[in-house]
Order: sequence, then structure tokens, then C-alpha cells
Amino acid sequence: MIYLHVPFCGSFCTYCDFYSEICRSRQAFNEYADAVIAEIRDRRKELEMNMSAQDAVNTLYIGGGTPSVLPLDVLSRIVGAVSQTERLSLVTEQLSLVTEPVEVTTQTELFDEFTVEVNPEDIVEKGREYVRGLLALGVNRISMGIQSFNDDILRWMNRRHDAGNAVKAFHILRESGVRNISIDLIFGISQLTDETWKDTIGKALELSPEHISAYQLSIEEGSALAKMVADGRYVEASEEQCRRQYDILCRCLGRSGYHHYEISNFAKPGFEAVHNSAYWRRAPYIGLGPGAHSLTGDIRSWNSQELPHRQQDETSSCNPDRISSCNPDSTSCQTSSRNLDVISSCNSGLSSRQTSSRNPSGKLATYSRNFETLSPEDIRVERIMLSLRTDKGLKATELYSLTDSTVVDALLSEGALERQGASIRIPEDHLFTSDEIVRELI
Repeated sequence: MIYLHVPFCGSFCTYCDFYSEICRSRQAFNEYADAVIAEIRDRRKELEMNMSAQDAVNTLYIGGGTPSVLPLDVLSRIVGAVSQTERLSLVTEQLSLVTEPVEVTTQTELFDEFTVEVNPEDIVEKGREYVRGLLALGVNRISMGIQSFNDDILRWMNRRHDAGNAVKAFHILRESGVRNISIDLIFGISQLTDETWKDTIGKALELSPEHISAYQLSIEEGSALAKMVADGRYVEASEEQCRRQYDILCRCLGRSGYHHYEISNFAKPGFEAVHNSAYWRRAPYIGLGPGAHSLTGDIRSWNSQELPHRQQDETSSCNPDRISSCNPDSTSCQTSSRNLDVISSCNSGLSSRQTSSRNPSGKLATYSRNFETLSPEDIRVERIMLSLRTDKGLKATELYSLTDSTVVDALLSEGALERQGASIRIPEDHLFTSDEIVRELI
């Protein structure tokens, strides 16, 4: 499975700490595409091994940032390079260097799930032709960052769309032939009333998307929101408010037939995210682009959070207005509003080294990469945390082998864990406190 990070945005959201730059420069877009294609070339053996692994998942996820700011021809070049790698890997042919733009027609058969993240304002501006172009590239799933259907909340978030354009963008996607749409929502904002939250959920359900991801607002270091908190301009929502709004979410979506398959994710049956689900199983993945993370066995690596042209000549076509940190992978970043602090606290002290890929002339060809070797303890913690946040949980035998059996038994007796066949999971009414449950187990 492959994740591709697009680091460009039209504006910075109040809460966001992902690596991104405000940019609309055609030159920067082309330089970025050149760098990603060079990275695909340089990492072709790693890509082939990932695609042919026994537990390989055949997905491509383009996230950001805001991928929908990229023109179709730029996306086409990148997707063509990835697809060529996959096609040649599948037929075990010799992979040649990908240095020229690749014409893309339809690549649907190459990826079981191909997701692109979009923002409503881009879809409204570019229209049906752009969406049909995405489908022609093989995209079969769209993830749209709506976040709220309340204009006051959207303005506070510094989103570029309003509620009306969110609805309009959704209809454009549908009318253009997209049959698998996921939307993002955010709760736990101090000024978000329960009634406003219910209204947002109701409007989301009226659209009937196949998938809904709903995240509790978190204060991320480096975000504008963190500065607002430090300056006393924002007070976090109480735990009681957050829990109440999470319960409202679970009840409303459950009554509407959505499967609550992960702590923050709900899907109509059969539309669970294949790519994201693989992360939670710790399946191997390749991250391409600045700031993207990769995982193979006990080795995690991540690219530097700078565009390659800036590394080479210290010039830029964009304003680096903000560069911020990201968690192990973009998807996990998005889904980590409550839980990834568990991993980060346990991964301190890991050995790491940094290397740079250079071409024969000495110029930096792609991104510098960092590597860390996860200890058995790190893997144990990740396995417990990531699995228990899903509805499938962990095999009881595995969970007992990973932690103190008396703790497991105690949590079962308290109702904080429950048995489901041969597995043990956190029941839905205890997912909100999953951090505390995981801490007890690890």
C-alpha cells in the first residue's frame, strides 16, 4: 500500500499541524511532481517488495495538505509513475527509470482502493470535468474535508468553504459518478453546542455518504490553535462536552445504519476504508512525498519535511509560511486525535539515523530520510493500541500474550473490554476512554 503526501494548501486551518505550505505556483507543483517521480525511481525496489509482500494491501491514498489544489496533469504524471511501477511489478518485468511524464488513461484495475482527499472549494471551482478526470486516473474513493455544516464554525476553523458549497461539492461528486465518498467532521469545539453538532450530523446524513470520519478537536503543537490556547484566546471544551458529543455521534450514525468499525470511523456496510484499516493492522506501507512515513516490519522511516528544490538551492516558488510536524503517517495523524500520544510516549529513545539520496552529480535527488528501529516493546504497544481501537479487536490469545492476564480479566469484569467470539475488543460505550484502557494494558 502506498501513501502520497501533497504538501500544498490554499490556507492553513486553525487546528492543523500537518506539513503544508500555502501555494498556487505552477512551477512549484511541477517541481514537486518531478521530485516524487524521482523518489519513485530511487525507491522502486522498495516499492516492488511492498507490493509483493505476503500481507500487501493493493491501495493508493493521496492525502495532504490539499491534493485537490494540484492540476489534473500534475496528478496524472505522478499516478502514471506509481502505476507503471505497480504494473511492472505485477508482471515481474525489469523496471526502467521513470523520468518522463506517463500518459494515464484508466488505472482502476491496478488498485483495489484509490483515494484522493479533496476540499469542497476546489471541487466547486473546478467542477465535474475535474472530478471525471480523477475518475479517469483510476480514483474510486473520494475523502472530502467538510468538518462542519455551520458557517460560524467553519470561519473559526479558517476553512475556505461555507456550508452551502460543502453540499454543492458533494452533489458535484455524485453527479460526476463518484460512488464511494467519505466526509470528515470535527466535534469537541468549545463553542460547538450539542444542537449545532446534531444539525451538522443531520445534514451529513441527508447527503448519505458511504463513509464518515469524525474526530475530536485536539490541540496540536505548532498549530494556530495551540497559540490561541497559549494566548488565552481559546479554552478547550470540557471532557464532559466531548464525551456527550461523541455519544450523540455514535447514536445518530448507528441508527442510520453506519458500521462503527474504528474509534473515529463509520461506514455503510462494505465501505470500510481498506487503506486505513491496513494501518491499524500494522500492514507494511510506503510513504512518498515530503513528510511521508513508511513502515516495513520493525523499521519505520520518514521523509524530510521540505520540498526538494528548497533542499537543493535554498530557493522556493512558494512561501514556506509554516512547516510543522506530523505523526507516523498522514492517515494516522488524522485518526490520532486521542490515541497516538500513547505511541509517542513509548517510542522515546529509539535509535535513528538520517540519510540523503543523491544523484551522481551530488545534487539532492529526492528527500532526506530518517530511520528508526522499533523495539519489541514498541511493536507490542502499537499492536495493542491500534487493534483495540477497531471493532475487531485482538484475538484473545494474542492479547493475553501481550499483556498481564490479570489486567485483561479485570477490564473484562468491569465492562471496559468485551469478548466477541475468539477476540477481545473495547465496547462502543467505552471507546471514548480508550486511552485510559490502553494505558492499563501496556
